[in-house]
Amino acid sequence: MAEAVFSIRPLQAGDHAGWLPLWRDYNAFYGRVGVSALPEEVDRETWRRLLAPEEPVRGLAAVADGALLGIAHLLYHRSTIQIQDSAYLQDLYVAPAARGGGVARALLLAAAERARDDGAAMLYWRTAGDNHTARRLYDQVAELADAVIYRQIL
Repeated sequence: MAEAVFSIRPLQAGDHAGWLPLWRDYNAFYGRVGVSALPEEVDRETWRRLLAPEEPVRGLAAVADGALLGIAHLLYHRSTIQIQDSAYLQDLYVAPAARGGGVARALLLAAAERARDDGAAMLYWRTAGDNHTARRLYDQVAELADAVIYRQIL
């Protein structure tokens, strides 16, 4: 794809119609589709949190000609190893038609800038081990941590 003209900005209330399909495509990419799709109340609550100033969640959008090309969601939290908060880049997704034009890189850079401006000491994220396309970019902009993730569904 040729280099697209786009901007990165915070998500706004009027972005819901563009955000929702990207959000659902992102979840489908990670297998949350069909019977394992997120319930609609999770979609609604996630959107509410992204816009609520009192929540520790922030959203960014890549926009061209009024259309959303990609989204990034940051989740801020305390740490026991530093005074400042950490910022977890929980979600990053670029529409397939917009890939290859620098949108993901721009969202990553904007997420880091936003986290820094918000006083975070670190931005981190995780991805699937076999997400080779994304990992090529991630290897250029961040350090790969040596960590294994465990989870326990409660």
